[in-house]
Amino acid sequence: MKNNIILKNIYILGLCLNFFLCFNTVYSQSFADQSIEFELNKCQLTFSKPENYFRIEAPSGYFSIHPDFNQGGANFSLINKESETMTSITMIAYPKPINKITKYLIAKGEMNNFSPKAVAAQIDTTLSKMMDVEALHLKKMNADRGIIYNIKVDGKYLGIYPRCKKIEVYKDNIARVELLFFYKENQENQVKEEIEKSWGMLRFK
Repeated sequence: MKNNIILKNIYILGLCLNFFLCFNTVYSQSFADQSIEFELNKCQLTFSKPENYFRIEAPSGYFSIHPDFNQGGANFSLINKESETMTSITMIAYPKPINKITKYLIAKGEMNNFSPKAVAAQIDTTLSKMMDVEALHLKKMNADRGIIYNIKVDGKYLGIYPRCKKIEVYKDNIARVELLFFYKENQENQVKEEIEKSWGMLRFK
């Protein structure tokens, strides 16, 4: 009888623990979704997850891509279920103009264009040269301009990815988006196909 009571208490305790873990997981995921939605709204963006991808929490800033430059943190990341390539997405909203003077300063500021100095520090010229994003792709994102190039990777990012293509896309006076496509050495053609399929997953309103 005593053993039955003990087993019953253990069972109830287990159910409570499972409920707590499930609730905590759902709450954490919900919080992450709210956080991403907040950034999307701030940057006036919509997001549609591409097929065959699942979302992960963005890797910590402790994982430096290369010591020559500071890439900054990502808002979230996606993993391709088949190729296991990773796409990290960063959204940077521009300050809102408060009068005609600040609107003019924002419009004329470098934030609406890429920085040649920053690109020079990041680009891996052994793999690619910098290219403009095609007008058709910009139209899919409702963006004004963009560039694409390979960035230098120190060893293997996260111990997995030795290569990375970076896309910077700009919407004047609104925001910019940076997409990092991490991949392995034998996946050059594969990642190009994934990039082609991903145009429009992020779109300015």
